[in-house]
Amino acid sequence: MSIKIFAAMMGLENDHGAQALHVGDTLYLVKDPDNRLDHQAIKVVIPPIGEVGYIVNQTGKVPHGCWTGAGFYDAFYQQTCAKVRFMMKDMVIIELIEITHVPVSQIDSIIAEWQFREKA
Repeated sequence: MSIKIFAAMMGLENDHGAQALHVGDTLYLVKDPDNRLDHQAIKVVIPPIGEVGYIVNQTGKVPHGCWTGAGFYDAFYQQTCAKVRFMMKDMVIIELIEITHVPVSQIDSIIAEWQFREKA
């Protein structure tokens, strides 16, 4: 990506929370079009843990310099990757990276299995 895209992730109050994340970690961003509250929702996933949060999609809650989820929703097909860049008490700032730079075999099947479990 020639333009750096930063986004904020919230939802750290769940069981996994910030304990599961560290600066430099690779995260997977997965579109969640079935979300009843936000049709442009983007889940943040760590295989094999699963969902650890969502990209902030409310302009009033997005930190300066970050994009809303809706701002880059159409920039990728169904999933993409990001790196944790900054950690705060209740928010994580991530940077989108190109999926080809992440050496994870069979990520499509991991995401598909996770999505199937989420719907069950």
